[in-house]
Amino acid sequence: MKLIRCADIAESPWINGGGSVKVIASGVMGKDGAVNFGADNYWAWRLSIADVGQPGDFSRLPGVKRILTVVEGGPLRLTINGKPRLASALQPLAFDGSAPTTAALPRGPVKNLNLMCRTGHVGGSVSIIPLREHLLLPHQAAVLLEGEARADDQDLLGLDAVFGSKTEPTLIRGQGTLALIGLYRAVSR
Repeated sequence: MKLIRCADIAESPWINGGGSVKVIASGVMGKDGAVNFGADNYWAWRLSIADVGQPGDFSRLPGVKRILTVVEGGPLRLTINGKPRLASALQPLAFDGSAPTTAALPRGPVKNLNLMCRTGHVGGSVSIIPLREHLLLPHQAAVLLEGEARADDQDLLGLDAVFGSKTEPTLIRGQGTLALIGLYRAVSR
């Protein structure tokens, strides 16, 4: 099990000044299908928390699939490739990172959980689940969105992330809401 505490992650401002980001982790997938953590200069997957403070354009990311989940505030009104979409709280929204995307904040700032996966390398999914007891597998991560939880013998705080162990499943117990992130190697055609 790998535990990453949100409070320990450095925050970086966006280039356009519209918000900031905390990169929880990034990396590649091993040939065994397990999550491997990598250097910041190359990633096949990246998980982050973004604070969006003002409306504006998203950075275009060709070759990247994005899954955005509003975890605080909301909704977030997006225009993706000219089409309006609404990102409501705790409702994952997948879209092409290369599409021109603009955000509006009808009710003020929001906090988003973002999973980005390079097309052809890694696929991913985000599910929001009520937490009671969950076995986290090697290709999964979890982020505590609200409530109280323990992963094995470690207390989790809000927005802490846990990555599954390569050797045995990690038991997460508690009460609240969990974002369950699945990562898998992309199938070559």
